[in-house]
Amino acid sequence: EGVFARRSAGIRLGLEVVRAAYAALGAPAADVPAIHIVGTNGKGSTAAMCAHALAGAGRRVGLYTSPHLVRVGERVQIAGRPIDDRVLAAACDAVIACEAACAPARPLSFFEVLTLAAWGCFADAGVDTIVAEAGMGGRHDATRIANATVVAIAAIDLDHQRWLGDTRTAIAAEKAAVMVRGRPCVTVRQFADVMGVLWRSAHEIGAPLSVVAPLPRPPSGLPGAHQRHNAALALAAVRTLIPTIDTAALDGVRWRGRAEERPYADGRVILDVGHNPAGIAALVAHLATRPDRDRIALAIGCAADKDADGIWREASHLGVSMTWVALDGFGIAGAPAPVDARGVIADPPSLLRWVTDTIAAGRVPCACGSHVLVGAVMAGLDGADGPDPGDPR
Repeated sequence: EGVFARRSAGIRLGLEVVRAAYAALGAPAADVPAIHIVGTNGKGSTAAMCAHALAGAGRRVGLYTSPHLVRVGERVQIAGRPIDDRVLAAACDAVIACEAACAPARPLSFFEVLTLAAWGCFADAGVDTIVAEAGMGGRHDATRIANATVVAIAAIDLDHQRWLGDTRTAIAAEKAAVMVRGRPCVTVRQFADVMGVLWRSAHEIGAPLSVVAPLPRPPSGLPGAHQRHNAALALAAVRTLIPTIDTAALDGVRWRGRAEERPYADGRVILDVGHNPAGIAALVAHLATRPDRDRIALAIGCAADKDADGIWREASHLGVSMTWVALDGFGIAGAPAPVDARGVIADPPSLLRWVTDTIAAGRVPCACGSHVLVGAVMAGLDGADGPDPGDPR
């Protein structure tokens, strides 16, 4: 409860406080090599592939990702398993107690407490490698406590402009700031203006930068042509630690909410957390290759700080039925419905009814646009309590 109450304070940028708290905690897992992953789209998938390949090679991996879908313990995985929420709560309590003792210049944010707690859990579990997905941006992100042996930069596009800047180049500069002098950095092919920022940043700090070409196919377990780029990035990052890793090591990876297809009732439901126009475009490109594409129906919603019109426009290219989801009824501030949206789903029970009714009508429901929306569907499919309301980041 103590850590969740901190969400009302919002996002806090700056590393001085979190680094001071990390030192006060004894810098847990400071000597553990880490793959640090930043970017706009594909960070989570890349992190999952890195962790999967490392585990297959015998590493004991600590994986840190955000946000969660249904329960907060999903963010911290050890040896492929999310930790129990109670274990994470105890680790958060230890961080908060340390904070009270050292009286920082400002309170730690929700994300900062979780990050510090995760590193404590990694130390307790004796992990030998950490895979860390940045929460937002990079320059000021709490995950910079990681001992980054390699930095992996996924696709960069417009998102979180309120905090990171209004242009791709400004956002790229925030991501590039995580590069470490003398340590390798790998990236996928980027927009030309983004690539220019990355090359300059790498030169200035003295970080060897390489650009990977997409693999011939995505790994089994993560569908979509866009995953070819993420897979190449993950493979290159892991090879800096284990040079003999091959492409097959990525096969069999699982990562929830990425064009994920699940059985339900007498049909199937597709779930995807793409939450900006580029993410939705990647989903649409994948759905367009399906033989049942004409039977797909979309339920789309996004947070208030997202480009709702851009998301809706990209989704419309599939040419199927679309329904808007008003996320205000899900515990977060939702974006207004696009002007040409017709039906509106107002709350989680209504969303689950839409899934059931869509299947009964012989169609394939696809819920997308937000982690909160997808998490609500997952909880409903599993008969579990819904995700804790509020911004999960």
